[in-house]
Amino acid sequence: MTYNKKVIELPIAGLVWTFWDFMFLSESNPIEDWRVDLSDEGKLNFNSVLKNIRNTENPIHWTPLKRFLKGKCAKYRIWELEFKADARQYRILGNFGNERKQAVLLVGCYHKTRIYTPPDALDSAFDRAKWLTEGRAKLRERKIRTDI
Repeated sequence: MTYNKKVIELPIAGLVWTFWDFMFLSESNPIEDWRVDLSDEGKLNFNSVLKNIRNTENPIHWTPLKRFLKGKCAKYRIWELEFKADARQYRILGNFGNERKQAVLLVGCYHKTRIYTPPDALDSAFDRAKWLTEGRAKLRERKIRTDI
């Protein structure tokens, strides 16, 4: 069929979520820097979280989704994923990219009671989401290991 403005594209069956790390223009990748410092258990659980949610159609049904953040972070629809490792509550703060089923990882941190470590994690997530929309940062695709 030739190009027609009235053709409606249907979602592609089997399309999985892709995950992208926030990167500074200097090629520095704070998500990978954070992941490298995790213990083996932390690295395994981080990968497992992403591997387990990549086939879930609606992000509201992502099991590790803790919440969508409020306040100024709501402007960029920043969400919080959680996982446990080494008796710690880890958090991944992210938002959605411009492409279909694209999740952007903005900040990795850990959380105890109402305290984030690093303490500026929420501000960093907001700033990084803003920089992406302004073209002052870029993305790098995160490959998810499915063999573990």
